[in-house]
Amino acid sequence: MKSTKLFLTFLLVAFVFGGLIFAQETKEEVKTNKEVVSAQSLSKETNAEDMAEALKAIPGVYIRSGQINIRDATSNKILILMDGQRMNNAQSGGYDVTTIPIDAIETVEVLRGGNSARYGADAVGGVVNFITKKAKEVSKMDIGLRATYGSFNSQFYNVYTSNTVNDFNYYLSYKRRQSDGDFKYIDFYGLEQTRQNNYSKGDDGLVKVGYKLQENSNLLFTGQLGQSEIGSPGSVKGLKNFASVTPHAITRTNNSYFNLNYSTKEIFGKADLNANGYYQYFRTRYDDPDTWGGPTKSDHKVNAYGLELSQNNSLSDLISLTYGYAYRHDNANSTSVGDKNRSTHSAHLSTNIGFKNVEFLFDNISIVPAVRYDASSDFDKVFSPKISFMLASTDAYAFNISTHWSKSYRAPTFNDLWWPEDAYTVGNPNVKPEYGTTIELGYGITLPFINTQIRMNYFNSDITDQIIWAPRASDNKWMPTNVDRSLTSGLESYIGVKFFESKLKVEVNHTYMDARDKSGKTNDGKLLIYRPFHKIDFNTALTIDIFEVNVNYQFLSARYVNTTNTAALPDVSRWNMNVGANPNLFDLKWMVRLDVNNLFNKDYRLNDGYPLPGREIRMTIGLSLR
Repeated sequence: MKSTKLFLTFLLVAFVFGGLIFAQETKEEVKTNKEVVSAQSLSKETNAEDMAEALKAIPGVYIRSGQINIRDATSNKILILMDGQRMNNAQSGGYDVTTIPIDAIETVEVLRGGNSARYGADAVGGVVNFITKKAKEVSKMDIGLRATYGSFNSQFYNVYTSNTVNDFNYYLSYKRRQSDGDFKYIDFYGLEQTRQNNYSKGDDGLVKVGYKLQENSNLLFTGQLGQSEIGSPGSVKGLKNFASVTPHAITRTNNSYFNLNYSTKEIFGKADLNANGYYQYFRTRYDDPDTWGGPTKSDHKVNAYGLELSQNNSLSDLISLTYGYAYRHDNANSTSVGDKNRSTHSAHLSTNIGFKNVEFLFDNISIVPAVRYDASSDFDKVFSPKISFMLASTDAYAFNISTHWSKSYRAPTFNDLWWPEDAYTVGNPNVKPEYGTTIELGYGITLPFINTQIRMNYFNSDITDQIIWAPRASDNKWMPTNVDRSLTSGLESYIGVKFFESKLKVEVNHTYMDARDKSGKTNDGKLLIYRPFHKIDFNTALTIDIFEVNVNYQFLSARYVNTTNTAALPDVSRWNMNVGANPNLFDLKWMVRLDVNNLFNKDYRLNDGYPLPGREIRMTIGLSLR
């Protein structure tokens, strides 16, 4: 207790006086194993309309039912950020990224592996940060429209506008989406069926309003509103291979998020300060009139509010500090788990020790130790350390080597602990927190004479008491349990080549992963469910004047669907492509694109019992001011 108070006191003093003492030089960005990609490029590669579709092209990332899985980590171990603000809720632990319209996103930042030392207890498997679009710095009105129509009566409409006037700027966007979702599939008996009650419709809005208070100080308000209604068709396989479809079940969601950000540079000298206050509200309602034993209705309301402060200071050209404090309160008021609360105080501190112009094998050497302290109201307090070591050359080959070691932590969600027993699932009040240790070693190199980039990254994740939902042996109901230990190792590889002055680009990603139960019990040595050995993504883009062609191929090897490894989903092999043109006509920028998903009409599943569409065709027309 005494050490905790001393640590928090140090952070408070550092916030007040740190800039006066340490601010001598402008902060340099710390290099990490972060991968940054534009939402536009992901959309072209995958024909995506939402971020769930788009992220499937990133190495080590798997999407199931709109949830992000990274390597061996399920969605509640992946921290989702929106402009740096966490979006995971305490009841489910995850966040449905299908609700994020790709039109509102500028870039996506993906950090694979344990990052609790900076981001807290939810970042066991990785962090995904969605950076939303904003007004351009130049004073110019920008307006854009886009409409898409496709198979299964799928429709998407998007409109946005932005402008900067003196010290004031704004960005506004709205998207409408709807689909009948009535695709054909092959059932358990080999017969062709039509997916029923698979419709969806929803609206999403984004408002960003900024004001420059002073030369280096800015105030930014962000508001997001979304609502959706989707049919919940159920499983076409069900327990013991009997279908458990729900032809009249409906899920309705209402989400809202508000954030006020203040940022300033050169406070107390040249230190940076960033402050966030936020409020989030998520509501999910589920109605099924056909449940055995009578109609089922559930209503889950989850809200959170909090404050985050962070500051960057430079001790010298050699050493810089980043530190911060955060408070968050989570509340779930649910017909399933009741009224539950959790309050968390957190503090983080990292040091970047950087040697530049070394003039040895590498020009730059960085050592980054970091630690985070999390004090939750319902679980033990935790310190999460991490250390990174990076070597980089600045010549044309840009050769770099990096290694990371980290400890991570995640507490059980409200659903893990208190979900009531129903026909398919049951919570487990005996579930314990899980702890993870991650080691990574990677390198990257550019071969300028053949316009080629190569990256490879080895990872090893050792998680004790990992929380996994899986069918219970006694009655096949899904229940969370602590696997005493799981061990995952793998290799992520990337090669990208550009031809003909970058008119033709070819990229290949491959992820090899071996994720096993190491509990020493009945299933020791068995593969963890839904973790493929291999994931391959092939992307190629050809640009000729105003025309562009993109082709994407994805392969997933077989995935076991039960802990005993006696049943598995077969390999998935899919091709997508699109052809587009971007002409300038009548002082407007136009965009016309034809997308074809699942080009060869393959029947496949990512979740056992839940078929996905065959061939899907979409046509998009868009325009914006030049």
